[in-house]
Amino acid sequence: MKRSLSALILLVSTSPAFAQQPDIERYVREHQPAIVKEFLELLAIPNVRTDVPNIKRNAELLKQMLDRRDMKGEIWDTPSTPLVYGERLVPGSTRTVLFYIHFDGQPVNKATWKQADPFQPILRAGTLEEGAEEIRDISGRTTFPDAWRIYARSAGDDKGPIQMFVSAMDAIGGRPAHNVKVILHGEEEGGGPALDHVIKAHGDKLKSDVLIIVDGPQHPSGNPTVYYGARGGAGLEVTVYTATSAMHSGNYGNWLPDANVRLAQLLSSMVGATGKIAIEGFYDDVLPFPPAAVKMMNEVPDDSAGMKTLYGLGSTDGAASSLQEGLNLPAFSVHVMKGGEVGGVIAASSTADIALRLVKENSPRAMVDRVVAHIRKQGYFIVDKEPDAPTMAAHPRIAKVTTRAGAGIGAWRTDPDDPQAQFVTDRLRAKYGNAVVRIRTLGGGVPAGPFIEAFRVPTVGISLANYDDNQHTDNENLRLGNMWNGIVTLATLMTK
Repeated sequence: MKRSLSALILLVSTSPAFAQQPDIERYVREHQPAIVKEFLELLAIPNVRTDVPNIKRNAELLKQMLDRRDMKGEIWDTPSTPLVYGERLVPGSTRTVLFYIHFDGQPVNKATWKQADPFQPILRAGTLEEGAEEIRDISGRTTFPDAWRIYARSAGDDKGPIQMFVSAMDAIGGRPAHNVKVILHGEEEGGGPALDHVIKAHGDKLKSDVLIIVDGPQHPSGNPTVYYGARGGAGLEVTVYTATSAMHSGNYGNWLPDANVRLAQLLSSMVGATGKIAIEGFYDDVLPFPPAAVKMMNEVPDDSAGMKTLYGLGSTDGAASSLQEGLNLPAFSVHVMKGGEVGGVIAASSTADIALRLVKENSPRAMVDRVVAHIRKQGYFIVDKEPDAPTMAAHPRIAKVTTRAGAGIGAWRTDPDDPQAQFVTDRLRAKYGNAVVRIRTLGGGVPAGPFIEAFRVPTVGISLANYDDNQHTDNENLRLGNMWNGIVTLATLMTK
């Protein structure tokens, strides 16, 4: 039986394969007030990992947000903090995409914020640095300019991306082209056993073809940013001892060694005058870079001169020829130094917290061992507990070293040419063309290691927050233009 032309058109237009693509940008424009309202509600719940009752409140709200999108929200209890999971499965789909986003945030010091409560979000018509006014009444507003910002803890890191994710699902009408799963983690900032626990307990649900981590600030150019790896870390606490107790600097100066000076000398021996780390073997695992890695680093549009002006830098560290090269090398930094006391006395002990940022090629244990070996070469006898007087008297120089080689997040990197990584890159380039910034290694750590170890899954990161979001410090914020663009970006990854 023949069908009419109009009937054929109707059949084609309503079949899933030929369904009209949603107008994502139009959806975002028309639903800005609802998106902002939901986001403000999420930000208003404190989310420091140690505040377990409020972490649980966050989890309950996040489950509700997933349920509103028919994503079958689940709360998974763990020995520490709960995680939230949701999924939208597409019959016949040949690709499963798992998104990872965390909902906990760093602790806050209210005294340093320019608002009474960092968990009571404030909308401003621009940045604090510009003196932007606070927008107190948003009732009746239908649009929110790109330059406006929301100030609150976790606005950029990482509740903003959660809001972008659920709004992206709205923007595509809840009809992704692939199976879409999401896991929302409640202790990324503080660390803990929850992620490892759910990978073992719910591994069947967490299996995917590609893991997309949504975290980190966008490249300063403001262009869409994808990264294929992130650094991990290890660390040491080093305490130099010179005497059993501090002594009067007038009575014992020029005779009693100053522990602060000794520690400073030890640390300076680890870093050369040009900024290169002088610890033997520190760069041996990494250099030289493969040609493809050099090409990717050189293509990143960093504005070094502008960044130096922005941050008031008269010079840079000098350990690497560029920021991107530096992000692909292991790094050494001293996070905390403390020693001495008030009262005009010579310090008898002084402590440094040394942090190592490591790349995929580094073994954390081997890197820590290199630092310890360097300390020994400087003439120090190393102990693992506070030395007593006889032990100190037996050695000209003595240091206690506590290592943290197994702590923190492991480094990882996915081959950009892996088919699943290429899928992510191709989808972004289909939308944004050559504006996409590709980063070989993100400077900070993000927890892909447990997923990679358990599932051997290709992993890619997407950065959506503004680069100046003040994450981890006071006055954290999200630029609304990044919210709108982030929704479009995630929706692009969910559709064909």
